[in-house]
Amino acid sequence: MKKLITPLALVLIFSAGLKAQNINYEITYDNPDFRPFWNLNLSYFDIDIPVGSLDAVNFNAGIWGNVEPVNGIGIDYRYRRSYLTMAQLGYKNPPAFNNFELGGYFRFAGNTKLRPTPVILEIDWDADGNSFNDEDVFQMKSIGIQAKKRRDYLLRAGYYHLSSPLTIDEVSDANGVDIFADDLAKASLNGLYAGFSIRTFTNVFIKTDKFGEQFNSKGRLIYIDAIFAGANISDPYEDPSVLAFDEDAAKEAIGTLPLGFRIGMNTYQIEKKARTGKKFGMSTNYELGYRPYIGWYVSGGLGLTLVKWNK
Repeated sequence: MKKLITPLALVLIFSAGLKAQNINYEITYDNPDFRPFWNLNLSYFDIDIPVGSLDAVNFNAGIWGNVEPVNGIGIDYRYRRSYLTMAQLGYKNPPAFNNFELGGYFRFAGNTKLRPTPVILEIDWDADGNSFNDEDVFQMKSIGIQAKKRRDYLLRAGYYHLSSPLTIDEVSDANGVDIFADDLAKASLNGLYAGFSIRTFTNVFIKTDKFGEQFNSKGRLIYIDAIFAGANISDPYEDPSVLAFDEDAAKEAIGTLPLGFRIGMNTYQIEKKARTGKKFGMSTNYELGYRPYIGWYVSGGLGLTLVKWNK
């Protein structure tokens, strides 16, 4: 099985442009202006990495997407749950990672303009015998065209819940007494998120004389949110019949910023099988930010777009 090289530099080094070639093409379909009535994505490999908390590194699965019953007004949803958390390697029955979000958005502005758009024509593995450190590389051929791109500007807000294990090292109260029975805690955040996002749609199909029919069809959402969430900190291994857990002392000892924030990007498929020939398509999600009491984090995942229902 051929190995995929992760450094982007290799892709750039061994990608072949087509500027010197005369590629004749015809745009057969160019329509990004539709209402994304329902988009559903299955995330089968999602990793969430809190900085400085190894036990809280979580591998998750879930679903996410949107429903837009009225043009410009819709609902965002997201649910993730861990199928493996690093705390399982050192603790018995540690807390799981759970993330649930349900919100709405409102399109307050937008436009559709012709913009430079790349269309991938062909991908060849080990093209011309290229290799790097005995690893196979690939050659990607693409062409730049002028195509319509729709851009929507959205306001968004909604309910936010996240719970996760949390590594705790030498956390003690004012008297120097350890607060937690072990070096693991459970953090649970409940509150609201609110922010701004930019949604773009590209949906162009071309017919070329050398590479047949090709297309660039995808949706992309870039968002930035503030997170207003209260936090509950608990000890999953303390016996409440022996000693009551002092949550206030735990919060004071851990220390945190009062608010959280995040920046993220989602990509997903939008055109139906009738044009693409593919029932499903690839989706991705990336996010970084700060969570109260949990701290800085990065997350990302791969998935499949299961439902592409546009009007």
